[in-house]
Amino acid sequence: MEFTEQETLQDALVAHKFLMHMYCQFGIECSNKELRKLFNDLNTTVSEHELKIFKIMNEKGFYPTTPAAMKDLKQTLKIHTQMQEDLEKN
Repeated sequence: MEFTEQETLQDALVAHKFLMHMYCQFGIECSNKELRKLFNDLNTTVSEHELKIFKIMNEKGFYPTTPAAMKDLKQTLKIHTQMQEDLEKN
């Protein structure tokens, strides 16, 4: 059985999302500074690969997106900026 291009890309995307989740979790739970940095670096690398896969899928129509309205983007940025500020206070 052969997979279609879309199925192959979907599988790769799911695998990369799983890796990102696991590297993030490992980094959070790691007490060794060097190992924590390694997991964070791996997470960044996998994130870059995931974005490339997403862009290919999006360009081919396999992962369509709807552009957000500017007001929604600004509201989201405001909320997350406030959350970050609140975290830094504590």
